[in-house]
Amino acid sequence: MSTIVQQHLIQDADSRWAAFRSHVGVTREKLERSAPSTCLYALVDTRGLPDLRSALERLDSIVFASLWDGSDLSAFGDIAPLLIRIDLGATGSDVPHQLLNRLWRFADDGFMVTWIWSPFALDQVADHFRAYCEYTLPDRRTFYLHFYDNRILERLRLTWAPEEWARFAGVAYEMWCCNGGGVERIWSTDAPRLFEDTTAPGLNTEQHLALLASGIPDKLAMQLREICGSFIDHLSPRELREAVRIQVERAARYRVQCEGDLLMYAKKGLLISPRFDEHPLIQPQLELASYGDVSYFDVLSQLDDAFRESFALHRARERE
Repeated sequence: MSTIVQQHLIQDADSRWAAFRSHVGVTREKLERSAPSTCLYALVDTRGLPDLRSALERLDSIVFASLWDGSDLSAFGDIAPLLIRIDLGATGSDVPHQLLNRLWRFADDGFMVTWIWSPFALDQVADHFRAYCEYTLPDRRTFYLHFYDNRILERLRLTWAPEEWARFAGVAYEMWCCNGGGVERIWSTDAPRLFEDTTAPGLNTEQHLALLASGIPDKLAMQLREICGSFIDHLSPRELREAVRIQVERAARYRVQCEGDLLMYAKKGLLISPRFDEHPLIQPQLELASYGDVSYFDVLSQLDDAFRESFALHRARERE
């Protein structure tokens, strides 16, 4: 990477940090006027930050809670989701502001921080979110819910009924996160509340299946990054996810559901053309596969280098 490119990246990060810091300052000032007890919390997914907890424990001025404490996952404390109180009004120490900057950089690089403005104490907010860390389906299967990953949090918002999401996020005046495309989302309410019934609604079977389905593009994108290697290096994580999402939508036209078939379909869409299915030789075969007359594997296996050249010629003739 050239020095010029590096400088541009640094300057871009600095401008994003300045904008975020300003956003925090304006929000803090606004909420302190109406609710002086409001504090900023960071909910951090530490699966990629196993040293964060031990680092925080060395800072006497920072208080936090692990959402896995008291659960079957408590033994994995180094990767447990942490709720961290960031006391920006603390006097005599710049540690909270330094921590804010550090956590923002983690958030800027990925989807591992959710910012929460709540009037409630740390232990109350932690207990509220702790109730959502797992859910049980009617058939008694239990699943852990990684809502502290922004991508999953955004999927949950779309999966839950509005009142279920309002109960989850209603512990805060504002909640900030990024969706899978990296776009900032802000949820807000005028009157945060804690429910006396601490039993989280969880997900029903239909919601569970919908949540799994909505995560397929991210899962496929991660696999394709490994499979395709340098062939897709030009795509940023967000561009790759969007490209895969489009392929999953196109595959649905032909009733492609098996994850292996979806992976193969998306791979062809990335390496050959996003609209390879429109080729007059391939589209009828995909339609046959949708009725089970042939396998998707047999159809997609035909898409090799020779097909890529044929498809390019086909597209060129269409433009003439």
